Amino acid sequence: MSLLPPLDDVKVFVTAARLEGFSAAAQELDVSPAYISKRIGLLEKTLGVKLFLRSARHVRLTVEGKIALDGSERLLDTFAQMQLEIGREQQVPRGRIRIATSTGFGCQCVAPIIADLVVQYPELEIDLELLDRPIDLISEGFDIELRVGGALAQNLIAKPLAINYRVLCAAPSYLEHAGVPRTLQDLNQQRCIGIRERDQSYGRWRLETAKGAVSIQLAAALMTNNGEVAKQWCLSGQGIMLRSLWNIKDELASGALVRILPDYWQPAHINAIYPARLETSAKLRACVTHLETELHKYVSPLI
Repeated sequence: MSLLPPLDDVKVFVTAARLEGFSAAAQELDVSPAYISKRIGLLEKTLGVKLFLRSARHVRLTVEGKIALDGSERLLDTFAQMQLEIGREQQVPRGRIRIATSTGFGCQCVAPIIADLVVQYPELEIDLELLDRPIDLISEGFDIELRVGGALAQNLIAKPLAINYRVLCAAPSYLEHAGVPRTLQDLNQQRCIGIRERDQSYGRWRLETAKGAVSIQLAAALMTNNGEVAKQWCLSGQGIMLRSLWNIKDELASGALVRILPDYWQPAHINAIYPARLETSAKLRACVTHLETELHKYVSPLI
């Protein structure tokens, strides 16, 4: 036997065996006796054995039919259990979720939201990995990537979670001795801090204005692949930084950092990226919905 029998044929066989008749099986399944006979015949052909001994009024199982009945009932039970598990997976948030995001955003914004999520859904297990590099969602086995800015792959699904912008800023102590830049070209005479986090590069800032996009090539005096290190350098008066509002909104409010060249900004909106539609997984749906609801507490859309 090289082919598995169709599941519908197995159901017909089990029904006929349980009721000991094709007519009774036809009545229960709301089909014709001829249909029952045809499906049983095809199943016998697939299995290569006779399943029933037929008489004018009755049918009874052959020895092979009794073996087949035992296996068929276990097969249908397994399939029913599988359907139940799939239904639960689609309805009840439970199981493990692997989430990837950048270090600064993960620590400041995602971690407290995830902690609240597992309180609401105690059957969830969250594995949060903080990685300041591009990732391959599928090959690395992540369920969700929370991405701040950057291009979105066509083969993955992206759901916008929050509006975010990167802005130029510096500490008052730096501006006191270096002067406040008045034009974008003035940055070439300033000390700049380069950050490489996924979509950012050390040497070029691509910015938006009310009139359109612009870019400027920089020779960064300080460079790092960690946004928190860059922020500490900026706070200590080491130079000008391009950084997300979610990360520096408190420092801007307190005056520890000052925004410069406010006519320039860089869109860096926050998206949840995943390989499968949320409708198929209650755990992913609950996670993304919770993030979308709670991120507004941490991310300011103002520019």
